[in-house]
Amino acid sequence: MNRAERWIVVIRPDDKLGETLLATPVFQAIKETLPEFKVAAWVGHRWRSVIEASPWLDAVRGVPYRPRLSAYWRLASTLRRQRPEAVLILRPDTRRYAQIARLAGVKARVGAVVRRPRVARLLTHVAALNPCAHQVEKNLAVAETWLGRPLPRYPLHYAPATRGNLPDTLASHPRYAVLHLSTGGVQPRWAVERFAAVGEYLLQRYAYTPVFTGSADDAPAESDPAALFGQAAVNLVGQTSILDMAEILRRAALLVSVDTGVVHLAAAVGTPCISLHFRRDYPPENWYAWQTPTVPVSPPYYCEGCTQHACILKDLACVRGVSVEQVIAAVDTLLAQGERISRC
Repeated sequence: MNRAERWIVVIRPDDKLGETLLATPVFQAIKETLPEFKVAAWVGHRWRSVIEASPWLDAVRGVPYRPRLSAYWRLASTLRRQRPEAVLILRPDTRRYAQIARLAGVKARVGAVVRRPRVARLLTHVAALNPCAHQVEKNLAVAETWLGRPLPRYPLHYAPATRGNLPDTLASHPRYAVLHLSTGGVQPRWAVERFAAVGEYLLQRYAYTPVFTGSADDAPAESDPAALFGQAAVNLVGQTSILDMAEILRRAALLVSVDTGVVHLAAAVGTPCISLHFRRDYPPENWYAWQTPTVPVSPPYYCEGCTQHACILKDLACVRGVSVEQVIAAVDTLLAQGERISRC
C-alpha cells in the first residue's frame, strides 16, 4: 500500500440491492468534494457487481453482513495496512464494523446510533439522523458529520463492469412498462391479479406493453400465465438476472413495483417509478425513488397494532387497502408529470 495515498472507506454491508445503490450518492459527493482522497466501498458480496465500475470509487470490496472471526481479523488487518483517514459506516448500529475500525486504529470512525447506544463508544463521530429523511439523506449525514459541512445531493448511479442484455422478446415492443412482482422480503406482496389489472390499463389507455418481471417464486399459479396477464403482455417472471433487469428498466416508460431494490435500480437508470409502500415502519418518505419522477402509493389504513417502529402484518389490511384504482390514479399522475416535462 502506498503510504502517500489518502483513503476514505465507506461501509454499507447490507445484503440488499437497494441499500447498495442508495449509498452511491455518497461516493460521488465525497470524491468530488475531496478529489485528493481515494475512496473505497465495502459492500455486501452479492451486490458489489452493480457498482464495481463506478467512476467515483478507487476500490470495491465485497464483505459479509456480519463478519465471523476469521473475516473480522482479515478486515481489521486490511484497514491497518491501508490506514484510511476515515471509515464511514452508513448502516446505523453496526457494532462489528465499528469494532474492526477501532481495532485497526482508524482515527476517524463515523457512524450513526439509533437503537444500540453502546455502539457510540466505538465511534469518534456520531451522526444525528432525521427519522423522516430519505435514506440517501441519512447516508450523507454520516459523511457530513465527519466533514463538518454539507455535501451535494447527486442521483443514484449504477455501474457494473459488464452490462446485461435486453431480452429478445422486447425487441418488437418499443413502448413498454414494467410491473415487478417481487418484494425483496421486507414488504408483503401485492396480488398478481391486481398487477395484471394495472398492466391491462397501461395497454388500453397508453398503449404500453405490460412486461411482468420478478423471481421464479412470484410466477402465477395458473398453467397459462397469458390467461392472467393477457395475450399482449410479455412474461419475464423468473427469467432475468439483475444486470438484465437494469437494461429492461433503462428502456421502460415506467416501473410499477412494491418498494424493493428494483425501485432503486430503476431510479439509478433514470426510469420513472410507482412504488407501493405497505409497511408503516418503512414509510415512503424514507424509501421513494431518489431524484427520478415518482409517485409513492401508501395504504389508506394499516393492520391493528402496527406502528412506525414495528410491523405486525396481522391480517394484511395494508395490502388489501391498496386498490387497483389507487395505483391507476398514480400511473395517470406520473405520466401527466412526464408529459408536462416533455412539453417544457
